[in-house]
Amino acid sequence: MPANRNALIRYKTIDTCLRNRYRVWTLDDLINACSDALYEYEGIAKGISRRTFQMDIQMMRSEKLGYNAPIIVYENKYYPMKIRNTV
Repeated sequence: MPANRNALIRYKTIDTCLRNRYRVWTLDDLINACSDALYEYEGIAKGISRRTFQMDIQMMRSEKLGYNAPIIVYENKYYPMKIRNTV
């Protein structure tokens, strides 16, 4: 399986999780959600590492892929998504 497809699954999972405005996510919660998604879509039971997740967040925050995601970490452990005002 190409690494790019796995990365896209992780990005979509992270995005879906952080768009839930009624839940505050910890690092471990998001890693588990990504691992579950990879198992569900690709049958990969190994999961992802903390380092891989942190690189995914860094990539989503950057302009490289056009995401520019406004992901903010509170108290060094919570990942609520800050929604930009469109007005």
